[in-house]
Amino acid sequence: MPLQSLSEHSFCIYGAGIVAASAYTAIEALYGCTPLFFLVSDPESACDRLYDINGIPVKTLSEWKTQVLCHRLPERYLVATPEAHHLAIVETLHALQIEDKRIFLLTNERENELMEAYYADILGHNTVPAFLSPINTGAHVYSAAGRKHGGNGAEQDRFFIEEEIEEWDASTAYEQPYLTSAVHVYQAKSHMDRPLLHHFALPSYIRPIQVGADLTEESIADLRDNDGESISAKNRNYCELTATYYAWKHSDAPYKGICHYRRLFDIKEEQMQRLLEREAEWDAILPYPTVHYPNISAQHSRYVRGEDWNAVLRALKELEPAYYKAYEQSILAEERFFYNFNMLLAKSAVFDDYCSFLFRVLERTEQLVTPRGWERADRFAGYLGENLTTIYFLKNRDKWKTLYAGKIWLT
Repeated sequence: MPLQSLSEHSFCIYGAGIVAASAYTAIEALYGCTPLFFLVSDPESACDRLYDINGIPVKTLSEWKTQVLCHRLPERYLVATPEAHHLAIVETLHALQIEDKRIFLLTNERENELMEAYYADILGHNTVPAFLSPINTGAHVYSAAGRKHGGNGAEQDRFFIEEEIEEWDASTAYEQPYLTSAVHVYQAKSHMDRPLLHHFALPSYIRPIQVGADLTEESIADLRDNDGESISAKNRNYCELTATYYAWKHSDAPYKGICHYRRLFDIKEEQMQRLLEREAEWDAILPYPTVHYPNISAQHSRYVRGEDWNAVLRALKELEPAYYKAYEQSILAEERFFYNFNMLLAKSAVFDDYCSFLFRVLERTEQLVTPRGWERADRFAGYLGENLTTIYFLKNRDKWKTLYAGKIWLT
């Protein structure tokens, strides 16, 4: 079922997280249709309960089953969650007597295509938020400079990696050893990760690294985040950021990055080759921004304690007053677009500048929170890292040329 066919049917969206909110936003903008409601599994506690997204109700399974006879049933069910949850959700829908033909799964590929179309659409209508300059998807890279400034040069600035690969003379390619030495994208892996159900062949530029290696005697990767200068012992608070710190301090590659054992950039080796050849056209690559309602000021409140948020703002004000000023000037107050996942690929100078900012602020935040950061094990620094990534790249949107990539969610 093509996504645009949802405009011909009543539908609900199963999910109410970042995938669902972003999919809803894109579908409404592209096809002019909205779901009857969002459907979610019963939350573990009342504090996890979300009641609406942009005014559209969020129903739990229990609520929906008790009200189903009083309401119009959707003709279609769009499952918009990380792909790892799809099988369990389909089984849940089957138990409710919902046939496969009425269920549509928003897979990795479909999600990337949908968000690519959405961002291309808002660029074309000159309504793009100021920070959305160029966009990179798994298949295409868009330069939006012409449209952003209301000119007519965008079509000339656009280039399609896949089309160029078809015409690509392999004799001009970088040798494989150059690619693996020039690009170091560290894939954070923990001994506590749940096993993946499916094998995925990693691109050669990805380097698996064990995070939290200081906290276990178990070895799961050749690279460990406690080799040399490290913050490995802080992994229970910093999560994948201990691998980011390792890349900052130990990699001398011209391009450095970070991803997760389940979440990778959707950039094939051939596409990475083309990006290296066009290095003058970009400084950093981030995942597509996710969409949040009513704005991303509310985003951190679901994952970060108020005291921790006040501490990071105080640290910003003390150490990075220009970034604090940028934040005060509504950089987050009304924006709906947010950089999740602590994923990044950048030129070395950009990556190192970002890390210098990030870890300086987080270290000071550890001193300001109660209990102190070293007395905790609740991932607070990892969540704050996403917010600081957003602030950093919004603040530097006119300084760094940023591309945006789709993600692969491994299952």
